Amino acid sequence: MVCTETWRATTVVISCSGVVDMLTAPHMGQLIASALDKRPAAVVIDLTDTTMFASCGMSLLVETQEKLPDEAALIVVADGPVTRRPLELVGLSAFLTICSTVDEALQEAQPAEG
Repeated sequence: MVCTETWRATTVVISCSGVVDMLTAPHMGQLIASALDKRPAAVVIDLTDTTMFASCGMSLLVETQEKLPDEAALIVVADGPVTRRPLELVGLSAFLTICSTVDEALQEAQPAEG
């Protein structure tokens, strides 16, 4: 798994490619924690190139949502059977903001930056 961090104004986009499982999720968690220390207005987790998304990855999304201040937004980019489907099956789609593309997520993040 490879994760990268890019900033668009006060929104951080964390893009992860490859497998997110119990071996790789801690690395993803460290990158997210580092980004949260910089107090972004919004956090976009881009799972577009993720090839497997295990339950520990889902737990990490929930933990991230809980750590964010109320005024900050968490937006997950997930589309398809590998990422979006599991989030819907376990009910996280009711708890998290999920978009199909990074562009859609950035549009969603704009009110948080406002």
